[in-house]
Amino acid sequence: MATQNRRNASNKGVSKNTNESSNSALMENFSRLLMVGLFAVVIYGGNLMYQQVDRPLTQIMIGGDFNYLQQQDLTRLVNEQINGGFLSVDLNNLSQVLQDDPWVDEVSVRRQWPSTLKVEVQEEVPIARWGKAGFLNRLGEELTIADNSKLAALPVLRARYGTSREMMKEYQTMADLLIPTGLKLVELQRDSLGAWRVDTASGIRLVLGRDQIGEKIRRFALVWKSGLNQQINSIKTIDLRYPNGLAVAWKDGVLIGAQHDTEVNTAQSV
Repeated sequence: MATQNRRNASNKGVSKNTNESSNSALMENFSRLLMVGLFAVVIYGGNLMYQQVDRPLTQIMIGGDFNYLQQQDLTRLVNEQINGGFLSVDLNNLSQVLQDDPWVDEVSVRRQWPSTLKVEVQEEVPIARWGKAGFLNRLGEELTIADNSKLAALPVLRARYGTSREMMKEYQTMADLLIPTGLKLVELQRDSLGAWRVDTASGIRLVLGRDQIGEKIRRFALVWKSGLNQQINSIKTIDLRYPNGLAVAWKDGVLIGAQHDTEVNTAQSV
């Protein structure tokens, strides 16, 4: 009888453990189903919210100070690149397309709730003409445009030797060094041998040679301020290729004490 009772107790324990295991498995499955359901609800809700927010753009605002760019052209270009709504529009692609325009320096594109796209464009600043077909920006980057007639007042850079970046760097240096003289650089040339030549707005040409350009212009500025500037209307060419002086060729062809052989007809050594 005792043996029978022990068997019944053992069976009850097994049955209890089985029920507990079944309940645990059931709860685990229910939890999984609940998590899946919640995840589906979140996805559906998120997608529904995205669709509500990603409404078509109703306004495109383009800002910037434009001298060469046409705002209507930018507006048309932006409209052509709009390929989505408020959220789905590809801002990176739009920025890159605008940046590819040679007159565009920097671009900022951002969304403004609820359905506006704001585009800020910073226009390139042309520093100098580059030959006949283009211009150089402050970094010496060469940009070609169809019509550069508006750039006629800018200085011209011409090079048969070196790069556009080198030309821009030297131009900026020379223009700064000439400031004390009051002479404005209007054309800078570098020949196939690397020799530099400057034409100024007053009609005076500076022949600089290939090296020590900065030192030569500084020496010229000292001589210029010491009295040579009084002859500005009579000077044709100033040759700075000499190690310790310079030579002046006059427009009237009068020879005044030449001490160095030069390529011009008449010269004055200073």
